[in-house]
Amino acid sequence: MQVAEVDPIRTKRYVEETFRLLQAKPGVEDILIMNHSGVPVKTSMDRQESLQYACLYDNLKEKCQAFLTKMEPAQTLTFLRVRTKYHEVLITPDAKITVLVVQNAKDSFINIKG
Repeated sequence: MQVAEVDPIRTKRYVEETFRLLQAKPGVEDILIMNHSGVPVKTSMDRQESLQYACLYDNLKEKCQAFLTKMEPAQTLTFLRVRTKYHEVLITPDAKITVLVVQNAKDSFINIKG
């Protein structure tokens, strides 16, 4: 007997709870949650910035998916982490919503003198 794959339900309450939990994480600077069409539904950014990030994400997703398809045709993008000197962007797409988090990328190293 095969178990059918079921897409999880992504209700407004789910989006609000996800947003709240991410906001509580240390280092998180911005959050953008988009629906399956790439339209921002909840964000900590201003409207223009969130629309710009959503558009840029869509382009990045297409490029990443094309790359993955060349490597292994059955693969799909499940998580993407991009890091620069000052920021880190974490992207988690699924069938219903995409969560994009911008966080501070400062490293904290322990100085050990010995």
